[in-house]
Amino acid sequence: MTFCLDLRMCGVSVRVVSVLLTLSVCLCSSPPEDFVYQSKGQCYYRNGTDNVRLLVRYISNQEEFVYFDSEVGFFIAKNEWGKPDADNWNSQKETVERYRAEVDTVCRHNYQSVKPYTVDRKSQPNVKIVNTKTLDLEHENLITCFVDGFFPPMIKVTWLKNGIEEGEQVTSSELLPNGDWTFEIHVMLETTIKHGDTFTCQVEHSSLQQPVSVNWEPDVSDSARNKMLTGIVGFVLGSIFIIVGLVVYLRSKKTMTRFSVVQNENLMS
Repeated sequence: MTFCLDLRMCGVSVRVVSVLLTLSVCLCSSPPEDFVYQSKGQCYYRNGTDNVRLLVRYISNQEEFVYFDSEVGFFIAKNEWGKPDADNWNSQKETVERYRAEVDTVCRHNYQSVKPYTVDRKSQPNVKIVNTKTLDLEHENLITCFVDGFFPPMIKVTWLKNGIEEGEQVTSSELLPNGDWTFEIHVMLETTIKHGDTFTCQVEHSSLQQPVSVNWEPDVSDSARNKMLTGIVGFVLGSIFIIVGLVVYLRSKKTMTRFSVVQNENLMS
């Protein structure tokens, strides 16, 4: 597992972290302009603290111009105007050694303090199914499974139709951060719906002892219900007309046969 810790979020007071300066410069009668200078310290953990990487990034007006990478061991310029800073800092042995040491003094040192509410933190997902179109039998419908409030972000969402997993007709949104260390995802199923169909959204997540399954049975819309009733009424009326017509036809045929027999008897007498 790879875990990234942005130390700005943890309240750690170290030089490499949480530097945000806003400079307002007024030139003559011109309106003031804002210049934002930031440094961000990010610790990446692979397999706990066995493999730790430190990135210290320097950004001016949302453009990164130089950074320190502990896996390389020195400063790297991102553009031309970051090159003088990179060359200057790399020439200072004490500065480079201090940054290299912060893999231990900052990243490994703070790992245990943030591990309980980052690596070990688990939040169970909430699952809800919504039909995002008016239900129309025998035509394509779009059913969405909303899953939110879960952490960590790794999750598996599966659609089942009548107990059989759906694949080609399933699409998904990107993983959406909620801003509170939880995530959200929308998984859509486009399918035709018939009477008696059942749908299940199944969610597997590390916070759950077993998968959560939410079932959904379609409610027939007024339009679909009216169409169905019209079809039934039409079928019944059609059947009645056929039966009545058949009865009339048989009676007429029987009458004609009887009339023919009587007429033949009269001719013979």
